[in-house]
Amino acid sequence: MFFLLGAGSGEWAARIPAFKSSLHLSAGLLGLVLLGPAVGAVLAMPVTGAMMATLAPRRIVQVAFIPFGGLLAVLSLAGSAWGLFVILLGWGAALGTIDVAMNTEAAALQDRLGRLVMSRFHASYSIGGLVGAGTGALAAATGVSVAVNFLIAGVAVAAIGAIAAEAFSLSGDRPGPVAPPGAAPSAGEPEPAGRRPQLSWVLVALAAMALGCFLAEGAANDWSAVYLHVSLGAGTGLAAVAYTVFSCAMAAGRLFGDHLAERIGPVRLVRISGTTAAVGFGAALLADRVGAALAGFVVLGLGLSVVVPVVFTAASQLGRPGPSLATVSSAGYLGLLVGPALIGGLAEAVGLPGALGIVVVLSAATAVLAGAVAPGRGATPPSPGSLTT
Repeated sequence: MFFLLGAGSGEWAARIPAFKSSLHLSAGLLGLVLLGPAVGAVLAMPVTGAMMATLAPRRIVQVAFIPFGGLLAVLSLAGSAWGLFVILLGWGAALGTIDVAMNTEAAALQDRLGRLVMSRFHASYSIGGLVGAGTGALAAATGVSVAVNFLIAGVAVAAIGAIAAEAFSLSGDRPGPVAPPGAAPSAGEPEPAGRRPQLSWVLVALAAMALGCFLAEGAANDWSAVYLHVSLGAGTGLAAVAYTVFSCAMAAGRLFGDHLAERIGPVRLVRISGTTAAVGFGAALLADRVGAALAGFVVLGLGLSVVVPVVFTAASQLGRPGPSLATVSSAGYLGLLVGPALIGGLAEAVGLPGALGIVVVLSAATAVLAGAVAPGRGATPPSPGSLTT
């Protein structure tokens, strides 16, 4: 599921220039159109969290993969910026729905296994994004039309996703272990009551961390190449490498994130990761050199890579895990929404290097809020003996 969601997103990202050209979109209008997926996800995630009070993740994912793949397949039919935005809005809603449900199932599986696996799931998403972007770029380079490219990708993603969801075993369709009296429901089971999360400072802190990490990731996506090319004078080819090295560092870090969290504890891991990202990327901005900037994006990717999986695990341990995960996920996608405009506005006032300093601030804030990911907030955490703080 994680790989398919990343691959679909990567396919879309790789063909954005084709849409810009065919629909004659200005940079400003394209920026507004690109808000569609994030807006759709933010609107759908709280609804999905509420639905999970009565519906199992298995069924939600199976249904949502149909519009996720189907709308990807029909994106090329958009004849105007408005039409493209509407399709992307629905596509983003399907993406957000799958995101919440699959993370809830992943958290339940993690509980059942008794060891951390969430970071590796998110690594699958990162790898899927790289594969999707790569195949999309290859299709573009070999002259495959967007319509054919998206039809093949959309049908494959929808079919494989719907079939693979049958493997969900903790979604309430099969009996699970008997919970002790007073224990919170398993993260993957339909919740008997409560369509809204239980508000607490922990939930607020986790949401803030997700918002900051997604905003920083979006900043790397939207501004890394611009920063290297415009601010540092790198060629367009070299500038484009910045996001690639960032994404590869994210994927690599997530492959080892679970092991590190079990070894040194989630709180210490997030504190070290946030500090490393802040110091490393801050030093790269001060160095004002192309090589340093590339190294800075690598360190930023490694530092941020493990935070969101740990934050999602902590959210799944709160009461009403479905709505709690939906709240944290929504905050993350909200960061993707406000990030480009915020950095763009700051760049007008203080320059792009200064505006990217907000990534340093957010990384440091993540380290400060690390205590919120301590296990045992709502449900029995995986490997309680090893997850020390």
